[in-house]
Amino acid sequence: MSVIRITPSLMLLLAACAPNNGSSSTPLTRITPIAAESQRLGGDPARGYTALVNEGYVSLGIPWTAFSAAMTPLQERDSLPGRSGDNARVGYSFNVATNQYGMKIASPNCLSCHAKHLNGALVVGLGRAAHGPAIPSGTATDAFSIDLALRSPDELKAFSQWGTHLLGALEAGAASSFGALAAHRDPGTLAWSDTLRFDPSTPVKGWIDVPPWWRAKKKNGLYYNGAGRGDQVRHMMNMSVVSLVDVAEAERVDAMFLDIAAFIHSIVPPRFSSPLDAARVAQGERVFVENCARCHGTYGANESYPNLLIPADEVGTDPSLANDFWANKDAARWFGESFFGQSGARYEAVVGYLAPPLDGVWATAPFFHNGSVPTLAAVLDSSSRPTRWSMSFEDADFDADAVGWKTDGVGELYDTTQPGSSNAGHTFADGLSTDERRALLEYLKTL
Repeated sequence: MSVIRITPSLMLLLAACAPNNGSSSTPLTRITPIAAESQRLGGDPARGYTALVNEGYVSLGIPWTAFSAAMTPLQERDSLPGRSGDNARVGYSFNVATNQYGMKIASPNCLSCHAKHLNGALVVGLGRAAHGPAIPSGTATDAFSIDLALRSPDELKAFSQWGTHLLGALEAGAASSFGALAAHRDPGTLAWSDTLRFDPSTPVKGWIDVPPWWRAKKKNGLYYNGAGRGDQVRHMMNMSVVSLVDVAEAERVDAMFLDIAAFIHSIVPPRFSSPLDAARVAQGERVFVENCARCHGTYGANESYPNLLIPADEVGTDPSLANDFWANKDAARWFGESFFGQSGARYEAVVGYLAPPLDGVWATAPFFHNGSVPTLAAVLDSSSRPTRWSMSFEDADFDADAVGWKTDGVGELYDTTQPGSSNAGHTFADGLSTDERRALLEYLKTL
């Protein structure tokens, strides 16, 4: 049997296929509240964390004999507390577990996209900002060694199957990855077929930045456009569609994710570590309440979050995701008819953007749903947004004053002139004075 050859640079990118403004003088007129819905509660956060970093909720991957043979030495910065067995030997973005066929595999986990280094620490729940693959230490990086170590027919078949499933999702892109995988599955049985049941493609362009997990507990629609309604547990586990073999396995993963969702809802954002100007913070809070709280909520002892959907033409940011995300009705219909939708979870066609909660906003650069603005200072002053900028996302390039990423270093180029990548819109702070913007920026560091 021939092996699908997956190069080192593709390994983590394959794992990343999970589920991608107006003028200050123009008042928002067409705001739609997103109503809360009942959620399945009662999960155990501690048990959820253990499952998150140790269990095989993705049951396709690289056979452990091959992965361990090509694995780089694990560095302390890429390790996680609470890992056991062989998991204690691998980087944070893979789990080692025995799958339903009795084969020990290393498979990509949720932290492939939902963990990032910041200020010297690995922050679980912080969306991975880099637009390319993150390959931590303790990861298989030598494709030649993997090929040599894949000796048995069963291992060759398992690795080939993993590559076949994920390559299709990679080609589809972040916005279409779930549909690209679901299109191969029977909605009733979840059985895989090489023949597509529907065309999963969508016209979404550009990068979709990964939001932080700690916002999930406040949001009535999990995704940027307010879609992702109903049971959050089923949405959080939806990328297990890459490897599910039947409904029985889906039920096993669902039980794990009831606990994982409880852990996700327990996460609090990291605190800004640099000194703050108390007088400016107080001034900035007043500016925030007068200009921002209507959409983004209030914070502190009596915090509230309104869950408001803003029409794309009023917020003014790049409309591609709002106009086209899950515009593919076949993928949304499949979700509703399948195991994922049986608990009330659903996708909905909406045209707008959910004004997000801003807890820990200082840590979440770059900004906007497409990651097109490198600093929070530039969000507040649209005239300072660079058209093209490079980024390294290394600790040394974090700018604590502007709150975001320095753009004069080496790294990947972001071009806001490309489709789906515009940095326009959300100009609501342009009408503020320079002093008011500085105070507002100082206050936002405290959230």
